[in-house]
Amino acid sequence: MRLFTSLFLGSIIGSSLTLTVAFTPCYKTSLQSFSSSKLTHREALPDSNVNYDPVLPLEASDNSRRTFFDNPNSCYLLIIHPEPQPSQAAGTFTPGGTLVDREVGVTVGNPEASPNRKVNNENVLFSQDTYFKFGTASPFIEPDATDFPKTMPFVLSQQRYDSLKKYGERVQSAAKVINALDETIKVGDFAKISGCDDPIYAFRPLGLLANGFMASENTGTTNELLLARWYINEMYLRIGDIQNASSVEEALIAHTALKKSMNSYLSMLNRVITPKVGNKFEYIV
Repeated sequence: MRLFTSLFLGSIIGSSLTLTVAFTPCYKTSLQSFSSSKLTHREALPDSNVNYDPVLPLEASDNSRRTFFDNPNSCYLLIIHPEPQPSQAAGTFTPGGTLVDREVGVTVGNPEASPNRKVNNENVLFSQDTYFKFGTASPFIEPDATDFPKTMPFVLSQQRYDSLKKYGERVQSAAKVINALDETIKVGDFAKISGCDDPIYAFRPLGLLANGFMASENTGTTNELLLARWYINEMYLRIGDIQNASSVEEALIAHTALKKSMNSYLSMLNRVITPKVGNKFEYIV
């Protein structure tokens, strides 16, 4: 019996389960009846004439174990209690309702994203963006970089031409306005800048231009369009972050993120502006 117990316990070592082990004694002559039955772990068949503690924990003292195992009238039932483990499949929902098995959050994936975005995306201009779908912030794009996103959706050049002709000047003008905020911030007047709903920022035309460049009747709403909207939403939020900053330094940090969002947006557009479509946008520094 001791040999069996040692071998069995050895098989438990290294297991991913957390086990609580104890021994329940039963009278030897009842062993055959017990082994052929379907009794539960506390239904051993004790002899009424044998006095014993019904369960001997593994943590019992050496003297208690020695007395118990040396009892010739006892046999033993190994009891194993697997302890509940936290679910490895537990997930989290994105604002759009998708269940994912990873961390979600307004700054997860990009620590420079605005921390003031509400988790349900209710305080942004375009509610459906990459954060809404995936639950994480998107990385910024360096000017003229093509490694992210990997591809751009196919949209007819005529559609891109028409959209650029209609909204291009307003978008370029908005980029210059955003860049010029730097001067206002440095003199300490950041709280007096125009709010995010001011048309001078042209956030809605930015969204309309993105629609014309990254979506069509054939493609529908693409992930690239959602990404462009995320950059626009970040610009929208960062205007408020600048206004509510507690210091010039904090306002400048928000402005830097604002410029990175604008350049990321412009970089996406420039990837699909060919000579046939028009002139590429100028980045801000």
